[in-house]
Amino acid sequence: MRYNDSKQHPYGWQGDGFMSNEMEKLTINLGVVELAQIDVLVEQGIYSNRTDLIRTAVRKQLELHEERIKQVVSGAGSKKGIWTIGISYISKAILEEVFEDNGGEKITINVIGMLKISDDVSAELFTNYVSRTTIRGKLLAPPEVKKLIKEMD
Repeated sequence: MRYNDSKQHPYGWQGDGFMSNEMEKLTINLGVVELAQIDVLVEQGIYSNRTDLIRTAVRKQLELHEERIKQVVSGAGSKKGIWTIGISYISKAILEEVFEDNGGEKITINVIGMLKISDDVSAELFTNYVSRTTIRGKLLAPPEVKKLIKEMD
């Protein structure tokens, strides 16, 4: 089973509609000239504040490189598993269903965003169903599963 769309996934993964709720703080250094130019655009009412301009610029760059990001996430079709951009949720039932849909073969999970693993997923179950995980972003999981994922890297 492969999933490359950033919308609703049949197993419960959520796409970018939820990403704006999960914010991380980032500190950047800008030159005095760039910062002054940003302030002019804010003063003119084009952007509500500096952060608004920076978020807009980042989104435009991400749109520009969208295909490349999707290729990295999907592994260019080289691996069996599930890949998603956004917020992914895995419960025991979801993991069992995806494993079954994959013909009983271990799956690969590749997430750009956030992966939330339910408390009903044990380390043993995860080991039996998942061969590899790649998470670029945030991981929320039971402690024993989180430790196992870190050891897989």
